[in-house]
Amino acid sequence: MLFTNFKKNNITLIFMIKKNYKFSLSIFFILIVYSTVKSETLSEVLKDAYNFYPDVTKSLYELETKQLELKKSKTDFLPSVDLTLSQGRNITKSLPDTNMNNFNTLNPSSVDLKVSQPLGSTKFLNLKEANNNFEIGKYENKSTVQNILYRASIAYYNLLKIRFLLDVAIKNEKNLEQKLNATEKRFEFRDVTKTDVFQAKARLASAKSKRIEEENNLEIAISEFKSVVGREPNLNWYTSNKDKITSSNPIDWAKFGELPKLPFSIKESKKLALKNNPDIVTLKYKLKNSEINITKDKLEFMPELSISANYGKDLESTRTINRKDSYEITAEMSIPIFNKGHNFYDVEKSKNSSMAVLEQLESLKIDTIHEVNSAWKKILSLKSSIESLKVSVKSNEVALDGVTKEAGVGTRTTLNILDAEKELTQSEADLINARFELITASYDLLKTCGLLSLSYLITN
Repeated sequence: MLFTNFKKNNITLIFMIKKNYKFSLSIFFILIVYSTVKSETLSEVLKDAYNFYPDVTKSLYELETKQLELKKSKTDFLPSVDLTLSQGRNITKSLPDTNMNNFNTLNPSSVDLKVSQPLGSTKFLNLKEANNNFEIGKYENKSTVQNILYRASIAYYNLLKIRFLLDVAIKNEKNLEQKLNATEKRFEFRDVTKTDVFQAKARLASAKSKRIEEENNLEIAISEFKSVVGREPNLNWYTSNKDKITSSNPIDWAKFGELPKLPFSIKESKKLALKNNPDIVTLKYKLKNSEINITKDKLEFMPELSISANYGKDLESTRTINRKDSYEITAEMSIPIFNKGHNFYDVEKSKNSSMAVLEQLESLKIDTIHEVNSAWKKILSLKSSIESLKVSVKSNEVALDGVTKEAGVGTRTTLNILDAEKELTQSEADLINARFELITASYDLLKTCGLLSLSYLITN
C-alpha cells in the first residue's frame, strides 16, 4: 500500500534522483517518513469519490443532453428551408409524328426551394420548458453529487469508528488475558476460588468474540469505502516506530477529523433547506413545466398560423416549354373543430398531473422540515451525551484502577475487577458510537439543507 501510494503521488522523484543523487535521496527519506505517519484526510476521500463514482459522470452527461435540448428549442424560432432537386430522362414514341424516328426525348429537371415559418406561442412555451428541464438537470446533478459525498463521508467516519472499536476490543482482550493469567496464578496459591478462574475465562471468551466481530466489521467497512471511493483506505494507524497514533481512547478522534460547519440556527437551517434542497427545487421546476403543459394543451382549441414561400424552376418539362419559373407565398390557418374530444381530456390530464406535483412538493417540504428538526435535536442531544460519556470514560478508568488496587489487598474480588473492566470498555464504545452518530446527524443536516458540495466541505 505504501509503495503504491508513493509511486502514484511522487512520479517526478525518479527524475530528481537522476539529476542530484544526494539531494533526491534526502527528499526520498522525508517522503517515506512523512507518508508513514500521515493519514489521509476527508477532503482527499471526497475528491477521489467524486472523480471515481460513475453516477457523477452519468449525471454530467444527462445535464449536457438537457443543455443540447435547450439549444435545440432556441432554433425553433428560425424558419425551415428545404431544397429539392430532380433530374430525369423521358423517352416517348408516338404515331404519326413529325420526327422521322417517331421518338421524342426530354431531360426534365427541377429545382424547388421552400421556406416556411410557423407562427404561434408553442415555441415560446417549448423554450421555457427546455430551460426548466435544464435547471432540473442541474439540481439532479447536485443531488447525485450530494449522495456520493454523503456516502463517502459516512464510509470514512464509519471506517474510523470501527477501527477505534477494534482497538478498544483488542485492548480489552489483552487486559482480560492478563487478568486470567493472574487469577490462575492466584488460584494455585488458593488466594481465589475456581469460580473466579471460570469467570475470567468467560469474560476473555466474550472479549475474543467481540474482537472477531469488530475485525469482520472492519472488512465490511473497507469494502464499502472501496465501493464508493474506488481504492483502498489509507487510514494509517501506526507511526514509523510501530507506535499507535491513538491510545485506543475515543478522545483521540479529533486527530482524524472535526465536525463540518453547520448553519447557525434551526431557523436558518429550515430556510436553507426550503431554498437549496435539490429535490425541492427540482419539484418546483417540474411544477412549472406541468403548468406549461396545461397551457400547451389549451392551445389545441386555438387556430394555428404558418407562412410559407416557394420558388420552383422546371427545365424541359414538356416539348413546348423549355423553362418554367414559379413563385408562391402562402398563409395557412388551421382551425381545430372536433378531434373526438381528446383535447378536453388532455387538458384535464395536465391539470391532474400538475396538482399531483404540487401535492408531492408540499409533502416533500413537510418531510424536509421534519428532517431538519430531527437532525438539530439529535445534534444537540448527542453533544450533551458526548460530554457526559467523556466523564464516564475518565471515571471508569479511575474506578478500574482503584478496584484493581483494592483487589490486591483483598477488599475486592476478581469479579469486581472484571465488572469494572467491562464498564470501562462499554463506556469507551458508547463514546465512539456517539461521536459517529453526531457526525452522521451533522451530514444528514447538511444534505437536507443542500450544502453538501466539494467546495463547502473542503473550504469549511
